[in-house]
Amino acid sequence: MFKRFGRPRAPQKTHGKPLYQEVHVRKGISLFVFAACCFFASGLHAAGQTGTVEMKVKRVMLDPSTKTPVVVLENTKDKKLVPIWIGDHEAMSIAMELEKVATPRPLPYDLIRNILQGLGTTLSRITITDLRNSTYFAVITLKLGDQEFQIDSRPSDAIALAVKMKAPIYASSQVLAKAKDLPATEKPAQEFRKMLGIHLQELTPELASLLDLQPRKGILVADVDLGSAASEAGVQRGDVILRVNERTIQKAADLESLVQGAKRPGQLRMEVLRKGKTATVVVNLPS
Repeated sequence: MFKRFGRPRAPQKTHGKPLYQEVHVRKGISLFVFAACCFFASGLHAAGQTGTVEMKVKRVMLDPSTKTPVVVLENTKDKKLVPIWIGDHEAMSIAMELEKVATPRPLPYDLIRNILQGLGTTLSRITITDLRNSTYFAVITLKLGDQEFQIDSRPSDAIALAVKMKAPIYASSQVLAKAKDLPATEKPAQEFRKMLGIHLQELTPELASLLDLQPRKGILVADVDLGSAASEAGVQRGDVILRVNERTIQKAADLESLVQGAKRPGQLRMEVLRKGKTATVVVNLPS
């Protein structure tokens, strides 16, 4: 990954040593300091690795009351949800990786990944270790050679890096026990959500800007249940529903009203915005 281009030159002298030797010495010192820091960090968090369960990123949403991004983790076994309130930049990085949005230049988490890979270090896993005083704590586990090291981290950074490097995500049993409830609007109460199998998020100007969505209208599909009517019709996470049966959709209540008034069995013809282009999907309503 790290290559020097151009014609070969004779080694330059620096205090009696060839320059390339000094570079290797500096690299060795850097790796030693890096490994030492990781070693001392590992002793602080070794206890956080017991009693953990694997999680996955379910979705990124916006808390309607605080206008703060939330990353929702899901237990891969019992489907318990763990919402973690995070910053705008971390949410954008996670959302872009989930939606496979490419960037022309490396962003901060791309840079961290490239540095780790360039040093021959892999990200073994990240663990959400505790929840104290409304603050989540996390640990990043790195592997260098045959040794593993643990580093203290904010959960948002750890999750963003795990998503970027395709590393597993874990949470301790105490985190699952202490986890907060989802924001009220995310609880599956509306009939149309159960019928269609889609989870919607109001497309506020803040969320549209966060996800770089244009135009800034419609409602965002935050998630699609496998095997649901929406899934079978081809609705995808990240779609923005613009119109349904020739009616403009500006909020979730508009779609709810359409579903409640539609004939069953019947069809919903949806115009969606997907990766900058419009597409049409037809959802069959069950009887």
